[in-house]
Amino acid sequence: MLLACGILAVPADASLELLAGVEAGIDTDTAMTSSDLDRTQQVLSTREPGQSHAWHNSETGIQYEIEIRYPYTYGLFPCLAYNLTIRQQNNTETKSLDACKSRNGHWVSVMPSSQIF
Repeated sequence: MLLACGILAVPADASLELLAGVEAGIDTDTAMTSSDLDRTQQVLSTREPGQSHAWHNSETGIQYEIEIRYPYTYGLFPCLAYNLTIRQQNNTETKSLDACKSRNGHWVSVMPSSQIF
């Protein structure tokens, strides 16, 4: 099965890697580890709009916070708009992101203007 992220179709099992790359800005200094990706999947699956969840990765020293903004659908796919805040040392960056739940149950980062499934 192929999923689309932006305009690029990729294998469904690559969804975690796509989520990490988009969420962390593909910056190796703030890239998410697999445990951060698991936490992200859990937060997107369990939090309600207006709720947030923060955690600190003791291996990397990075603190992440996800705040769910609002749910929406794209076709038959449930999606979420959310903010991701990344704190490392004295630097803080907040990104507004979107993710849709794929057929296999994983959240995949998408760009709202080019959601193609």
